[in-house]
Amino acid sequence: MKAIYYFTTLISLFFLLGCSDKTNQNVHNEEASLPDQLKDKVAGLMVINSSINTKKQTTSLLYGNQKAIERITDNDSVMRIGEKLIRITWNQKPDPNWIGAVIPGKLISFETLELLSEKEPVLYQKIEGNPLEVKKDTLGNLKSIKFMLNQKMAILP
Repeated sequence: MKAIYYFTTLISLFFLLGCSDKTNQNVHNEEASLPDQLKDKVAGLMVINSSINTKKQTTSLLYGNQKAIERITDNDSVMRIGEKLIRITWNQKPDPNWIGAVIPGKLISFETLELLSEKEPVLYQKIEGNPLEVKKDTLGNLKSIKFMLNQKMAILP
């Protein structure tokens, strides 16, 4: 009888000591949140797809307006007038709530690709760094533009 009493007490202690109050923890990933000046640029756009680069340990989301989605569903790689694409890339970090999981961490870059009219060239802008600054160096821009234009829609069940 004493063995059952001690065993029950020991198990109860494990449960009591194993519990923690997580109500005070911040449930939002503030580090991955967009700055206020960039939130307006994404407003009204839809997520086209997401990608993970395990070698660079980054996560990216590609957003687009309705014209971009129509072009992608038509399997066309030529940008149309009025089309807008935005690619946001974050570093990955371990998820504190799930062992082995990763979540977006620090914002790496915010890329915008737009075609306003036939007379103007495609507008590409890359914002990166901490604090965020427009990248003046154009080396590698063509590669990023091609990557964004060749993306396909994510297939959802």
